[in-house]
Amino acid sequence: MNITWHKSFLALAVLFAAACDRAPAQARYTGTGVEHGGTVKGSVRLTSLPSGETFERMTKDEAVCGKRKPSPRLLTGANNGVRFAVVWIDQIPRGKKESTSGFATLTQKKCEYAPHVLLIRPNDELEIVNEDPILHNVHSYNMNKNLCSVFNIAQPVRGYHTRVRGADLAGINAMMTTCDAGHPWMSAYVIRASSPYYAVTDADGRFQLGDVPPGTYTLKMWHEGVCVRNSTGGAGTPPVVEEPYVESRQITVRPDETLSVEFDLSLRPPVASN
Repeated sequence: MNITWHKSFLALAVLFAAACDRAPAQARYTGTGVEHGGTVKGSVRLTSLPSGETFERMTKDEAVCGKRKPSPRLLTGANNGVRFAVVWIDQIPRGKKESTSGFATLTQKKCEYAPHVLLIRPNDELEIVNEDPILHNVHSYNMNKNLCSVFNIAQPVRGYHTRVRGADLAGINAMMTTCDAGHPWMSAYVIRASSPYYAVTDADGRFQLGDVPPGTYTLKMWHEGVCVRNSTGGAGTPPVVEEPYVESRQITVRPDETLSVEFDLSLRPPVASN
């Protein structure tokens, strides 16, 4: 795995190239441009208790991290709209052209990852930044199978940057990222967007996909598991989280029209940890 270290603290930096199973290659998306495209918009709404925010207690480095903060695993806004859900058109073969940014950034600040859900394109570099004056250890797990380790990177001081090449993440469609440096509440998800037709819901649970070629598609919604059953298994052990919530809808997009789609998120009853 090719990593670029932007600060030279190699004695403290730990990296494990993973022997992870990779997902089969998907059909390649082609950006051809769209004429008379439609728009798909809507929201993801929480329909079962608890509504509002859940909280997590900080147990280390409180001077930097604080003592308590809302859990990003379940954040709601107006009309119980759910933040950080991912909505996408599944296996769309062609449409609008991709953007050309080239990299995406995951930041650690006040002992939280930002953004909590990050979309990256297939060839994007992933830049990881520590903005805290304390040690963080960025440990990412492949969500495709068995949560095997993808990389494990120590970032000991503020200003530490690491870049992971997109080619080194080939075949990994989604990663869960934690911190092994005594901050088990820290979590983020890095999702590979196989086309431009992916969106993360905003603070009020809203999403919008524009310039969609007319046609019939499967629209999917993903939201992480909310209930953490075990987050303190020790360094190198991923948290045990309930299964994510996934919904699908068949949609038909018509030329120059806007289609509204609403997803309802109903939480499962909590399960006691062993």
